[in-house]
This record gives sequence, structure tokens and C-alpha cells, in this order.
Amino acid sequence: MWHIHLSLAQMDVWWPGLLLLGGFIGILTGMFGVGGGFLLTPCLKILFGIPYPVAVGSGLAQIFLAGTYSTWKHGKNGNIDLRMGLLMTGGAVAGTDIGVSLLKQLGTGGTVILNSRTFTVADLVMSGLFLVLMTVTGLYIQHEASHSSGDEVASAIAQNLQGYRMPPQMAFPKSNIPSLSLWIPLIASFLVGILTGLLGVGGGFINFPLLVYVIGVPTYVAVGTSAFQILFASGYGALRHAWQGHVELLLVLLLLVGSLAGVRFGVYLSHLFGGRKLRKYFAWVIGLGIAVIIWDLVGEIWF
Repeated sequence: MWHIHLSLAQMDVWWPGLLLLGGFIGILTGMFGVGGGFLLTPCLKILFGIPYPVAVGSGLAQIFLAGTYSTWKHGKNGNIDLRMGLLMTGGAVAGTDIGVSLLKQLGTGGTVILNSRTFTVADLVMSGLFLVLMTVTGLYIQHEASHSSGDEVASAIAQNLQGYRMPPQMAFPKSNIPSLSLWIPLIASFLVGILTGLLGVGGGFINFPLLVYVIGVPTYVAVGTSAFQILFASGYGALRHAWQGHVELLLVLLLLVGSLAGVRFGVYLSHLFGGRKLRKYFAWVIGLGIAVIIWDLVGEIWF
């Protein structure tokens, strides 16, 4: 009664848990403009035992569908820099192709034995990448948010990059950026796109701080613009994984039902808190993801 069968994953899962997970991810999507894949993908693998390829493909499909609603809500509130979002979408889509190919190659990596237990190379590499990226990102955000004297003071990195004059240059009035080399958001979003295809993340847990700290976009605009860019990157990534048979539609539906309820509440919270608080809370969420991955690795290897 409380379990359903997932044919692609070849397993039964507790469906109320998927609804709750979807709701939590939806809150993150609306609140921070992130797809939530940095938590969704490892949680599907760790908490429900769903294989990484299915977790990645299905997670991207859910991120795309929930992100559509989130982007619409942020668009109504005037939080999207369309010029910046479209530019970064182009770079992200190009990078996603590479990420999907890398995941396919990882699947051929075989297995390794640790403490008399067998693990696939793909699982260890994926968990390791999540852990490293989330640790670096979370520590940087926490440091900047704790030492910032105001909500919207551009970081030293952003100020330096905005002064970089390699052509072509473009102004982004919505983000209060008078001039910026197009190569900066293009290259940054290309690298984020690789993570989208490889790890099943919309890229928001890197895209959001990237927009705020590296490019210098105000926090409230970064939230909406990140959601806009993730919409296209996750949609393309979901299609690529669907062609490889990695999208479990029943799993996507359950996650989506929960996440749509969470998105609306998340958008409300994003307006309730100031930019500095929002960034600090985002670092805490990343810390939660780090704890989940470490708990799983320690438990699998030593217990």
C-alpha cells in the first residue's frame, strides 16, 4: 500500500517519502533559484537506493518541471535578468552534452573493493564530486555572508571581473552591471552545464553563488536568473538522459507533486529574507547535503 514499483530501477520504494523529498526540494527551488539536484540526486541514491543514472535522469526531469513554475513566479516578481539568463543558457546547454557523455563513460569504470565491500567506480566518483563541490561552495558562501557589511556589496572578485575589458562587452541594467565581457558568463555557465549533465544538478548550487559573488548580480535578481537558466539546462539534460532510458516517469510524478507545493512557499521566503540572510541560509542547506553524503559513505564503507 505504501510502496510502489519503479520498473527502470527494478525496485520498490516508499512513495510518501518521495513526496516529502519533493516538497523540500521545491522549497529550495523557490527560495534560492536552485533546482535542488545537489540534494535530490544523492538523496534518491542514499535514502531510497535508486541507481545514480536513474536518479540523475529523473531528477533533471523533476527539476525542469518544478523550475518552470518557479521561473514563472520569479518572472512575475521582476526578479529575472533575461539578458544574463539567455547568455548563460547557451553556455550551459553546450556544457550539458559533455556532462552526459562523461556520466556514460563512468558507467564503464567497473568496481573497486574497500574494506572488503564492493563499490562501483561511478558511485564513488559521483559522491566524491558532490562532496568536494559542495564543501568548497558552502565554505565560501558562509565566509562571505558572515563578513559582509551589507546585503548587496559586490565581492572583490566581481569588481575585478567587471573591470575586465576583453571584447565583446555588454551592459546588464537589471543586474546593475554597466559593462561585462561576454566571455565571463559564457565560460562560467559552460562549466556549470557540465555538472548538470554529469551530476543531475540544475547547477544552481554553483550558479547562484557564481552570479552573486563572481559576476556581482544582486541576490534577488540572482535567484530569479538562476531559476531561468536552470530551466533550460535541466530540460535539455533530462531529454538527453531520456534518450538513454534513465527517466522514471512515476518517480518524476511523485517528486513533482511534492515540489510544486514547496515552490510557492519557497518564493515567498525568498522575499521575506534579505540578501545576506538568504545567502547564509543557502550555505546551511549545502551543509546538510554534505552531512548526508558523508553519513552514507561512512556507513557503506565501515558499517
